[in-house]
Amino acid sequence: MRPVRVPARVGSWRGSLLTWWNGPAARPRRGARVRGGRPAGSVRDVCCGPCAPKSPCVAWYCCQPRSSVCATVTAYTGAGPPTSGLHGLAGPGFLVRQWFFPTWLPGGARVSAVSSHAVALRGFRCWWPQNAWRGSLCRETALKEGSLPFGVDSSVHTIDRRAFIDNSVLDIEFDRVFHPSWQFLGFAGEVREPGDYVVRMLGRDEVVVIRGEDGEVRALHNSCTHRGTRLCRASLGNTAHLRCSYHGWTFANDGRLAGVPALRSGYPPDFDHAGHDLPAARVTSRRGFLFATWDPHAPDLAEYLGEIAWYLDALLDCGGGEWEVCGPPQRVRAKGNWKIPTDNFAGDGYHMRTTHQIALDQGIYGDTLADGTRGRAGTDLTAVNIATPAGHSVRAGYVIDSGHSLEDRDPAAPQFPGYPPERWAELAAAQTPEQVRFTSHCEVAHGVVFPNTAFLSVAHDRAVGEESDPLTRYLVVRSHVPVSARETECLYWTLVPTAMDPQWRRRSYRFQARTQSAGGILFEMDDFENFARIDDALARSAPGRGGPVDLTLGAGLGTPARDFPGPGRAEVATLSEHNQRAFYRRWSALVGELP
Repeated sequence: MRPVRVPARVGSWRGSLLTWWNGPAARPRRGARVRGGRPAGSVRDVCCGPCAPKSPCVAWYCCQPRSSVCATVTAYTGAGPPTSGLHGLAGPGFLVRQWFFPTWLPGGARVSAVSSHAVALRGFRCWWPQNAWRGSLCRETALKEGSLPFGVDSSVHTIDRRAFIDNSVLDIEFDRVFHPSWQFLGFAGEVREPGDYVVRMLGRDEVVVIRGEDGEVRALHNSCTHRGTRLCRASLGNTAHLRCSYHGWTFANDGRLAGVPALRSGYPPDFDHAGHDLPAARVTSRRGFLFATWDPHAPDLAEYLGEIAWYLDALLDCGGGEWEVCGPPQRVRAKGNWKIPTDNFAGDGYHMRTTHQIALDQGIYGDTLADGTRGRAGTDLTAVNIATPAGHSVRAGYVIDSGHSLEDRDPAAPQFPGYPPERWAELAAAQTPEQVRFTSHCEVAHGVVFPNTAFLSVAHDRAVGEESDPLTRYLVVRSHVPVSARETECLYWTLVPTAMDPQWRRRSYRFQARTQSAGGILFEMDDFENFARIDDALARSAPGRGGPVDLTLGAGLGTPARDFPGPGRAEVATLSEHNQRAFYRRWSALVGELP
């Protein structure tokens, strides 16, 4: 858009550029940009109260240095511009206590609360003095999708420690993060026959994931619509009906209220039978993965997944396309906030040499983190970090001969570590050329489907099996379910490709069970110990002690991946928190401001 000149006053406060416009005539038109590359934001008038039409409005804007985005902070009413400095107003008007840094809001900013002292505008808060002007904001800023600071700095390099221990924060997360998101519930293969069910959590609610007599899979609220009694107490099974143990109300396995004791003799003729059906979430199956959301206005699953769907498809197609789930999920409850293991899977390769030193000592890896996967020295692990605006992420680690780069791989001779070498040509043929460029030489790929689903595809050698076992890959999908702000239930599903022979599939499951499982001898116990220590230290610390959690690793140091075949923002950096920053950027956009 062509920049235009607007009569603006400019000032600086704590490293931020501030601009404001005097009077309605000086306001920039919608989408106007200030000379110098700093836009005024996408603004629309909401003149009301004393603002319309005689009193002039003064709109305040805040820009970070080197940023291309400006956003309205708040509005000031009075006879002229503020005179007591940029960080406060002497007369009637608003006193800005926290600046809104350049970020984007999904669907446009909205006033979310009005009281006698504060207005919360999804991500920042403005206070005005006692007995000052009461009314609505003079202007409302509609911003593009992105993030807002929730105890997070403008670059999402730090985050307030309370986000990991405060149950009031978790309550907000349930409403603003989990409710509008598509959450992973399990696999269609777990409920193959009519009446098959499993019980899972969907945000704060327990649901019965059940296949009805009509063949459709539903997620029904596990609470009787009479008194709220929990209906299904078993974690899995098969049933034609769900019967309440309190008064006997009975529901069909499609959620319809099917029976009410004493209905004819004890209830009025106009009893709303249909109005007492079990609430059902939206459910979509994609390649056997079951996702659900309570939000009727959420985009469809394909749009929600966006770029991450390409990477999930690539990992599945690399194994031949069809997969099966090995039994019910493993489950374990661990100390620590749900975001701790989630951001670990988003892209944390930094902890390997410290947390998992025992794996190196036992010879699972060689002199480098890649040697063990090739059975020889002289290789390096090069990582590519891919993040999307929706908070999804993938970290792919490639085994490359020392001194070489990803571009040196021979596209005519792809290699798929962990799969039988005699099947490599067949596996390559089952993928697109772009998928092969992503999966070839990939020793490990892990990531997150926002908000709390993680996946890991990795090849391990005989150090976790028998001496004669070849290098074998496994794929595990996890869900990190918040029990409280300080406790998480982890569910693990192991997937094996049906294209492999039964012996290979059993070995793949065994390798997963011995490493990345609730009872594994490696990795999980190390991680859970650190997660518990994080929780203990954060909970014991005095407010403000220790500073915020740091996310600066690799900031500005990654190299854009050249000609990378997949979508999303990809950068080459073996040690980086690039993906974690994307996760918390999306998280902060949904949550808003710390209470």
